[in-house]
Amino acid sequence: MSEFLFSVPSGEPVTLEPFHYAIVGQTQFSGKTTLIKRLAEWAVDLGFKVLIFDTKETEADYAGFGQEIPVCLRESKDSFVLIGLLESMFRRRLTPYYATLSRISEGAKDWDDIIKRAKEREEKTRSDWLKDACRILYDLLERLKDETAKAETVPKLELHPGINRMVINDFSLEAQQLIVKNSSEDLLRIYKRKAIEVLDEGHKFTPQGYSSPATRPVMHIMTQGGKTELYGWIATQFLATTDKGPLKACAFKFLGTQDHITEVKHTMDLIPEIRGKFTSDDIMKLKLGHWILVRKRPPDVRIVYSLPLDVPGHIGRKVAMGEMTPEIVRDRYLKVIKEEDEEMYRKLYETEKSKRVELEKEFTRQVERLSDLKAQEKIKDLEKQFADIRTQIYNELKEEVEKRVEEERQKAFKEAMAKVEEIKSEWNIEQLQKTIMELKDENSQLKEDFTKISKKAEAFDKLAEAIFFAVQEKLPTPKYIEPGAPSEMVVVTEQPALTIQKRTPPLTLNDSSLEGKIAVIYAEGKLPKDKWFTVTDVTKAFVSHGWPKDPRTSKVLNQFCQWGYLEKQMSGMRPDYRIKLSPEDARGKGLLKETEV
Repeated sequence: MSEFLFSVPSGEPVTLEPFHYAIVGQTQFSGKTTLIKRLAEWAVDLGFKVLIFDTKETEADYAGFGQEIPVCLRESKDSFVLIGLLESMFRRRLTPYYATLSRISEGAKDWDDIIKRAKEREEKTRSDWLKDACRILYDLLERLKDETAKAETVPKLELHPGINRMVINDFSLEAQQLIVKNSSEDLLRIYKRKAIEVLDEGHKFTPQGYSSPATRPVMHIMTQGGKTELYGWIATQFLATTDKGPLKACAFKFLGTQDHITEVKHTMDLIPEIRGKFTSDDIMKLKLGHWILVRKRPPDVRIVYSLPLDVPGHIGRKVAMGEMTPEIVRDRYLKVIKEEDEEMYRKLYETEKSKRVELEKEFTRQVERLSDLKAQEKIKDLEKQFADIRTQIYNELKEEVEKRVEEERQKAFKEAMAKVEEIKSEWNIEQLQKTIMELKDENSQLKEDFTKISKKAEAFDKLAEAIFFAVQEKLPTPKYIEPGAPSEMVVVTEQPALTIQKRTPPLTLNDSSLEGKIAVIYAEGKLPKDKWFTVTDVTKAFVSHGWPKDPRTSKVLNQFCQWGYLEKQMSGMRPDYRIKLSPEDARGKGLLKETEV
């Protein structure tokens, strides 16, 4: 149960749980900043880290509140981010020009590279609008580079326990959008557990109708952060110009006073079943620090009063019950505290100023002392000692580095040699070399056999031609028959039938030879059926028997193809094999017999 929210008019405390919050109300009259500060302190008590962006251009709303942290800003080369910056400046969608702008940023090294490409595209394009877009793009990036150079920034978000305040009110709107984008991405990536991002002036970072670089990462927090208790609080005074997407995830809404009819209408749209409960006049007449609290679970809509920091709880009940006005609380507590703080800061400033004067005087005296010759000699001596120490450290570091480099080199060399020996022992290099020589001899013999066969084939062709002409000469010459006379001519040629007997030799092998090993896995059915397989598949089948690899496997498989048990095809340079005669058929024909020895 919270100790700072009180139901109106009963004065009873109101229960609240950490989640995504929407805080909507008119500036100076609703008390958004006061409510955010109170909620932030309450969340820290529950163990959350809170990140608040101080974005007001005129003054820092959260000065002195929490711990100030460095600004998180990175040079983004993402085309989505850059087009979001341009849409934010043009205040309209630029989707038709996304492809062109994407080409400018694609593969760019940094902003300087994008600036150079945008200037080149500006000179080449004929489109007046694209010329303006390129000019605005490189002008924008140049201004962002200048802002980055003037302020101290870090590439990664540095979040501490408690309340963290990032002051970005001195940056332009475009730079602020990039800062919120980078910080939101790091929250999701690094600080995704029990953390809260407070986005004041939400209409600047998640605008309605066009995008900004911050829109997508903020939306990711609202849609993905709930599982790890990473929540987003979005505060805005302009509902009409704020993207409703992130607001849809807010199960808790604090709706403050508004005086413009458009904002009143959008406020009423966020209140479920409003008919008979609230009117536009009720919203316009809400008092300072008074809110219409809308919560989803359990469903509840009521007016509550939020008590500022450091104000007793019984005061909050009195205001909620109408016994005291919120203006009295503001004047009695908040303004007094502000005046006391100003007085305290003035005294601290005077004290620090006097200390600074004394330090300047002391510094002058020390400078005068150093003008003495002995002091100069001492300085030279110290410089010499420093140079000697630096040289000594350098030499020691150099020796250590060279020693470690040599050790690593020796270690890498030993590992490489061990790997070579391992490969030698695994593949049996000598056996492979012997097999290569045998294959070369076999290749030479095959070439010689091919030459002999070619000569025999040529001789056979000549013999066949001679036989053909000899047969033609022995055939009877047809007689000429007079026209009209009955005749019948019958030419009979006899063609000899060819009967070829193909013999597939039976296999009688054992596992003492490579042929026998392949025959064993063939008989056992360990070769793939109805699909092609490789030498590697045969080697894997060897493993089940504990047989080693053999580089002659391909040669023996070719022999099985000649015998008719397998068939072969080439897949590029690799031979593939398939069973042509199954082991079952081979047994049925008596070609495969298995006996025990």
